[in-house]
Amino acid sequence: MAKQTKPSGSRGRPPRSERDFAAIRAGGEDSGDLNRRILGAAAEIFAERGFAAASIDEVAQRLGATKGLVYHRYRSKGELLGDVCRAGFSTLEEKATRTTQTSERAVTRLTALAVIHASDVLTANALHRTMADAIAGPAMMQLPAAERDAIATLVERRRAYDARFAELIAEAGRERDLPSGRDTEMLGRIFVAVLDGPLRWPQETLDALVQKRDLIARQLAYFALRGTGASDTTLAEEFSR
Repeated sequence: MAKQTKPSGSRGRPPRSERDFAAIRAGGEDSGDLNRRILGAAAEIFAERGFAAASIDEVAQRLGATKGLVYHRYRSKGELLGDVCRAGFSTLEEKATRTTQTSERAVTRLTALAVIHASDVLTANALHRTMADAIAGPAMMQLPAAERDAIATLVERRRAYDARFAELIAEAGRERDLPSGRDTEMLGRIFVAVLDGPLRWPQETLDALVQKRDLIARQLAYFALRGTGASDTTLAEEFSR
């Protein structure tokens, strides 16, 4: 009798394709809720431990599940990192697009976008720390080429997102709501750095201020706008809304 050969893959199963894993991650309603919990747990672990030191075992423990449950959806830590960053950042991009495409004056759109960004940094701090590590961390060089490419795509998306602030600063200058004739690209970087300030705050500080997030987001936006040269009149007008 001819000897039967087992299909390749673990435990005799054929290896899954990228389409297989995408289908698993984008399953039904219950599956979607589970995936959000996995991504939330992963963001916390990556933020606390750093991507290089974190493990899928720790993500599973934080989730209160088995390691196999996570591996059923994600083949590697790098793939999990990519989904964490994409899911969270896509939501922020959508909010930014809705805000910047209104017919309001540029300085009003800049203020609104600043508050949205600062609020997101405060409420999804673990996600933003994870994204910062993914974008700048040398550990990314240890990833397989396909996973590095996914992070590189995220880097370009983040650059395009950050550029919106510089564009709005320049537009507000042309509308005479902010001083004109300056290096708006550099101002945009400084502006975003102010809004990203809570990324360097200790977790106990963030926990203590949880009831004041909305106020702190507006204060961060106020200081960032003040740094662009906004007048007292402009600041009073924008932050009285």
